[in-house]
Amino acid sequence: MKFFVQQLIVILVFLSTASLAAQENLQTVGELPNEVFETSGLLYFNCNLITHNDSGNEAILFELDTLTLSVQRRVVVNNVTNVDWEALSQDEDFIYIGDFGNNVGSRTNLAVHIISKQDYLSSNTVSATTINFSYEDQQDFENNGNSDWDAEAFFIVDDKVVVLTKQWQSLGSVAYEFSKFPGTYMARRIGDIDDVGLVTDATFNAETNRLVVLGYSSILSPFIGIVENLDFNDVFEGYKQQDLGLNFIQAEGLTQSETGNYFFSSEYYTRQTPTIESPSRLFSFQIPVTGPEEPVNPESPENSEEEENTDEPDDSLLPENMGQDGELIIYRDNSSSQYYYSIATDKTVYGQAIYDLSGKEVWQNTGEIDKSGIISHQLETSIYYLAMFLEDGVVTTSFVVY
Repeated sequence: MKFFVQQLIVILVFLSTASLAAQENLQTVGELPNEVFETSGLLYFNCNLITHNDSGNEAILFELDTLTLSVQRRVVVNNVTNVDWEALSQDEDFIYIGDFGNNVGSRTNLAVHIISKQDYLSSNTVSATTINFSYEDQQDFENNGNSDWDAEAFFIVDDKVVVLTKQWQSLGSVAYEFSKFPGTYMARRIGDIDDVGLVTDATFNAETNRLVVLGYSSILSPFIGIVENLDFNDVFEGYKQQDLGLNFIQAEGLTQSETGNYFFSSEYYTRQTPTIESPSRLFSFQIPVTGPEEPVNPESPENSEEEENTDEPDDSLLPENMGQDGELIIYRDNSSSQYYYSIATDKTVYGQAIYDLSGKEVWQNTGEIDKSGIISHQLETSIYYLAMFLEDGVVTTSFVVY
């Protein structure tokens, strides 16, 4: 048993390093101006960032300096309204505005507005042409509360628009495609993925054929999903998800710069109990082009069979200084095979979640949380992360189920 645990620890060190690559270079650029506290879409164009507010706000694109985040220009789109603008995309000649926010699933006027880049650069007032679309498999347009027909993400591939839905009920996403030229279309389903969280934006790089998706969990933990070598016939094939290591961040807009750096924006968020206030901010991160090779497990010593005969835990594997403030401990009771957690803190704990190595949330609890207890959720043999959400942040630790 001791040797098996040692092998798993070696794998844990390697895989946790690889899976958290985006977290390690994540940076907070700064707070966004009050004018765009409801930022939704984000686009990198002409060495600046473009963003906008969502439903009920004016039809204005705000151009921001990437360093100071100050508003450099305000470009009014004079012939459309902002029903619920949610995302931005682009190709060589045009900027596309996704007006397809649809929380309750009742909209019949979903649209993508198209603006000439030449017009955008030459004037602070522009006109748009419009694509109108509907989903081929939506039959029910009744307002039944938060629906699976909302959308906040899209990207352009060749002559197609690809929209990724934000499923409030299923916590998945469905990809639909239609023409990028003005007209009225029935959007065709071209892929889906289950139980990933709430998808809020996407950006596609045609040169690398990489799709990056942005979203957040039901407890406002942002994530990115990565698809290398995009297959247009199955958009989510090869999808891998990573937690960004942030909390209480309503991640909304995502874009990639010419240098390969990614930016994402967050919308202002507040709640009363417990008191949380998260300002609208801009973050940046990078994604390595390639990852390390598979780790080589250490060779089994000649006497490993003898060592495996004991069921007693190796004291050298237990953490030192247990009980330090803020420390989260997980340990296994060999007699019952149950896993116990304990966190040393005087602060209120009001949420906990377990993530697998890909960053996918496999369990959560948002009720009243004890500071010590049993991990009752049944987990398969693997490596996981337990996150405990406190009043002012989060504490995480990894553990091995075997």
